[in-house]
Amino acid sequence: MDKTLLLFLFGLLLFASPLVAWWAAPGSHWLLPYGLWALLIGLIALVTHRHER
Repeated sequence: MDKTLLLFLFGLLLFASPLVAWWAAPGSHWLLPYGLWALLIGLIALVTHRHER
């Protein structure tokens, strides 16, 4: 399976699934959504950098 498709599915799982209730809960740290976005962006950058070689 293509790594880009896997990353899309991972992003979909994080931001459009019942997991949203976990990271958007009132008791969670305010930085958690930004950290998840940074993780997804970092993974995309890593995959595209390796793909260009």
